[in-house]
Amino acid sequence: MKYIFIIVCALFTLNMTAQPPDDGDRKSRKEEMRNQIKSLLIAHVTKELELTTAEAQKFWPLYNEIKEERDRLERQKKVLIKKVEKTFDNMSEKEAASYVDQMVALDQKISATNIDYKHDEIIAVIGAKRFLKLKKAEVDFRRKMMREYRDRRSRK
Repeated sequence: MKYIFIIVCALFTLNMTAQPPDDGDRKSRKEEMRNQIKSLLIAHVTKELELTTAEAQKFWPLYNEIKEERDRLERQKKVLIKKVEKTFDNMSEKEAASYVDQMVALDQKISATNIDYKHDEIIAVIGAKRFLKLKKAEVDFRRKMMREYRDRRSRK
């Protein structure tokens, strides 16, 4: 079953790369690339962890919830940084201190929303040994993506 899932993800990814963007819009292309990377990550992690169908049904909603919360906080931080950039020249010390406090609070929340944040819940689904495999699979996937990015940049 897991191999069927991996094959479907791979075919879905190939299908997305074979079709050009409709309007050439940069945002839609960016979103398409995010979806491709997400599909590749799902396939990679599923393969590395050797998830059963039952485990996958419990694991992926939990994993996605953690990632979505982190993404939401990262977006909030970007908005705050843009706000600081716009008002920086006319900012008082008191306003600057307020921005610093907000930034520190967001950074603390962001660091608390990684996979370790809900490790007990994840371990209950996949076990401690496969939790360690998950951490390794994420690092390996990032390295693989960075290598591919560098290779593509050097070919251009």
